[in-house]
Amino acid sequence: MATMRVDVKLNSTSLSPNPMPPPFFFLELRLHRYCRKLLRNLQGELMEIGTRQVAPTSSFLFEIHSHDLVSEQPCKSRLNYLFSSINLDEPVRDFLADHIACVLVFMANEQPFVGHYVVADTDITLECLIAGDPIDRTMVVDEEPREVVPGGASTSALNKLKKQRFFAKKSGDGDELSDDCVICLEGLSGSREALTNMTCNHIFHERCIFGWLKVQNSCPTCRRELED
Repeated sequence: MATMRVDVKLNSTSLSPNPMPPPFFFLELRLHRYCRKLLRNLQGELMEIGTRQVAPTSSFLFEIHSHDLVSEQPCKSRLNYLFSSINLDEPVRDFLADHIACVLVFMANEQPFVGHYVVADTDITLECLIAGDPIDRTMVVDEEPREVVPGGASTSALNKLKKQRFFAKKSGDGDELSDDCVICLEGLSGSREALTNMTCNHIFHERCIFGWLKVQNSCPTCRRELED
């Protein structure tokens, strides 16, 4: 089971006051993508196994006109349109547009003749709960229970999986892949990176799935184990 968590931190720098023409806002959206693995212990509590960044930080710069800052709704609509050029799930895009629009409109109303350079640092974290019976992950050493993290796939299984490498067709060739890689959340269609088709027919970027399988011997989507 996987859930998406989005955290946004905004900070701004005031630009020189300039009443003619109306000032612009510049919005820099920085996206940091992570994968966080969780395990439920014997007491039913969630414990973190580890968090890692699954894609390089990406940055996008947008210009917001003063007429889009009159109220929250036109500002949100404008941001939604601008963010549509980024590979973001619709709920994430809508959340960011709503949250950022509220702040931008407030700033514009407080200082109507001052432009701002606003940076929105956004962490997008895919939280994956490792399924299974917690008893299978407990061992006794000197009669003290300790949690044991499940091991990754074997070398022989990974070597077999390497044979499933392929590359997506170019845009317009037909039979394009419509899904995203659930590990890094980037699109599969048109990707220049090598792709891998698991035995369960779920497809991922090769670098993403091999990094995953080194610590967890199962498909991130359906939890089917990779067999030798």
